[in-house]
Amino acid sequence: MSDTVFLLHLNDEPQPVPVRAGESLLDALEGAGYRMRKSCRNGVCEICEIGLQRGTVKQRYPCATYNNNNAAENVRVLACTATPLTDVWVNIEGLIAPGEQSVKKLVCDIKGIESLNHDVYRVRLQLPATGSLAIEFNAGQYLDVVLPDGKQASFSIGSAPEQGRDLELHIRHIPDSDMSNAIMDHLKSESTVELELPKGDCFLQAKALNPETHFIFGAASTGFAQVKSVVEHLLANQVPNPITIYWGARIEEDMYLERLPQQWEAEHANLTFVPVVSEPENSPNWKGRTGLLPEAVLEDFSDLSGVEIFASGSPAMVYALLDAAETRGFNEKQMHSDVFAYAPRG
Repeated sequence: MSDTVFLLHLNDEPQPVPVRAGESLLDALEGAGYRMRKSCRNGVCEICEIGLQRGTVKQRYPCATYNNNNAAENVRVLACTATPLTDVWVNIEGLIAPGEQSVKKLVCDIKGIESLNHDVYRVRLQLPATGSLAIEFNAGQYLDVVLPDGKQASFSIGSAPEQGRDLELHIRHIPDSDMSNAIMDHLKSESTVELELPKGDCFLQAKALNPETHFIFGAASTGFAQVKSVVEHLLANQVPNPITIYWGARIEEDMYLERLPQQWEAEHANLTFVPVVSEPENSPNWKGRTGLLPEAVLEDFSDLSGVEIFASGSPAMVYALLDAAETRGFNEKQMHSDVFAYAPRG
């Protein structure tokens, strides 16, 4: 690839994106933080088709050279296989700028429901394959399940973006809750469910990390779903960062998927898993750590000034963890949690 750099002008964006000679338009866009529809990345599916308004590109597959000097008419090219030969101006429908979210409502297939313990279920869903309905999310985001009567409930996405169309939810069934019963009844009896996603500003992107940052994940109950999404994203991208996961539960039986983080710990030298039970008197066979999750973190870290903490759980747990961490040199700006958005502390 040569050192020549062309400029890619996008829609009405004031700042063009630099593209190296030989680099595809799609790669340049993603490298600059933009997102757009895509799938196969080799020119077959045609999902990444865009409008060339001005300039010249060479398309690898299907092999062709396209030139357009008439901004009033678009020439259709494929972003994944097109490389610029000049500065180019393009129009891209549905382009998502860096930091921007595109929330959609989609009807997804229900692929299966599995009981993980006495009250938690793993729900497997599959997003539509249609290009116009393609959705992207970041590790750590959540979605809303939308029932036929319009009522909605939020659940963390428990799968990493690398799993593509396959989504996973961890849902605790609360028999005394009409909403919980309605959700479970729908998921067990229907073949599809409507979702609204992605949502949430508490997420992590492996490509944007400082490799020296130590990450602490604190999860309570089904808050582990969010942690699972983020950690699997980090492991899929082979990040070297130290990772410590604390999972707090009231009793041992509430640890519904503990063998998975145990496996992570066994296979990855940079990862440590610490399960914590707060009521050992009701867990006669428990031989692990006991107490509250924030207390366990303080027992293990004398200095938290250089860590980033992701907290998933109730507002009470999250703020207790924040208060505890601040006694070890921690700054609130280093903590990430959806709680700060839906239950801000006055």
